[in-house]
Amino acid sequence: MIMKQYILKERTLGFGLSFLLLLTSCTDYFLNPESPQYISDAFAITDAQSAETAVLGIYSGLQHGEYYGGDGFQSAANLSGGDHIWVGTQNHYHTFVTHTYRPDNRTLNDSWNVMNQVVNRANQVIDKIPQLDLAGLSEKTRNQWLSEAYTIRALVHFDLARAWGNIPIVTTPTVNPSSASDVKQSPQQEVYAHVLSDLDRADAYAGPDFDRNRVNIYAIYAFKARVYLYLKQWDKAEEYAGRVIGSPNFELVSWENILAGKNTKESVWELAFSTSDKSNYFSVWSSDDYRNTLAPSRALYNLLHSEAGGKRSKLVKDVSTDTKLDYYVQLLYWRPNNDNPTYLFRIAEQYLIRAEARAKKSNPDLTGALNDLNAVRIRAETEPSAAATIEQVILDIENERRVELAFEAHRWFDLVRTERAGEVLGVTDRNKWIFPFPYNDVQTDANLDQNTDY
Repeated sequence: MIMKQYILKERTLGFGLSFLLLLTSCTDYFLNPESPQYISDAFAITDAQSAETAVLGIYSGLQHGEYYGGDGFQSAANLSGGDHIWVGTQNHYHTFVTHTYRPDNRTLNDSWNVMNQVVNRANQVIDKIPQLDLAGLSEKTRNQWLSEAYTIRALVHFDLARAWGNIPIVTTPTVNPSSASDVKQSPQQEVYAHVLSDLDRADAYAGPDFDRNRVNIYAIYAFKARVYLYLKQWDKAEEYAGRVIGSPNFELVSWENILAGKNTKESVWELAFSTSDKSNYFSVWSSDDYRNTLAPSRALYNLLHSEAGGKRSKLVKDVSTDTKLDYYVQLLYWRPNNDNPTYLFRIAEQYLIRAEARAKKSNPDLTGALNDLNAVRIRAETEPSAAATIEQVILDIENERRVELAFEAHRWFDLVRTERAGEVLGVTDRNKWIFPFPYNDVQTDANLDQNTDY
């Protein structure tokens, strides 16, 4: 059951559920440091200030080292996709490369727990803010906070479903060990449908303000486009990707700007870090000075430095020596002060979503698909695709997503959703296309059925 294991741990310490945050993350970036720590659920949201702190607590969870601010969820996806290698000594990471992960995998356990904590934080905001008479708080601000909470809850449920398959959908706050004890797993496709319903609510609450570091209306559209792609609802995927592409807020900027800048017009939604609120994601990758745990493979380096990579060769460099062979360093998640952003949605992905949707819809649009695909390729200064068939353009889009999104944890999920993980990666056992649930959660929750063959 979502959150049950976490609740049991926290309650034994007498803290109640610590749904807010120990202020070492994004709160420092967004809010003054006077915010309370470890506030009980019953009293967490009582006024405008505590409501704002609670909203920022959701972002803090999103930026956690086991989710989008570090190595957990993203490392599992990157390593599973076949283009990255693990050069450390912790075997539980290497099992993603070999697809031999087990229910006692520490990375899966930690990521599962953190992600479900974020769901609960969002549920607290969604449940409590509408009930309060928040004096001095405008309806516009309250609606924006609800839009953010619904969107982030949707994002976590989406990530949980594509990684673990059939999951429980918890939409009420967890306030004690028996909360939501009767919630059973929902089929993956139903989870995606619920994600869309949350995004509809977020859309209804969203205001006109635009901030690349927080949920905005275009982030909601971009997210809808991605979900519709997974659901194979091609017309809807094309429509929502088109809404983002058509906005003057975004354009395909140079790779030099992406690698050196922040909040460029490339970004639809990126998570912000600072020198006082550093990203943990860079520290897990090999660097010039230290061969760390996660690194690009030789195959990915060669691909990015081939004609197919074009300017994306700047994403990775070779620092091999006579004693350190095949030593490659990625440069997307790198900044001198570890204040690199994490890209949740980029405009390039929207072009590739629309290209795939146009190619796969009932009346395929080869010209439109090529136009979108080649917009991304031309930006990378590589040869445009000249595909003459729908089959070829679909393959070209798949290959383009591989190089364009090489460090953004898409490759594994792309090959699973298109049912090509067996042919491309040799993972012919479809049961391995989703991860096992943590052993302890399955043992303590009668409503959580382990995935097949785990």
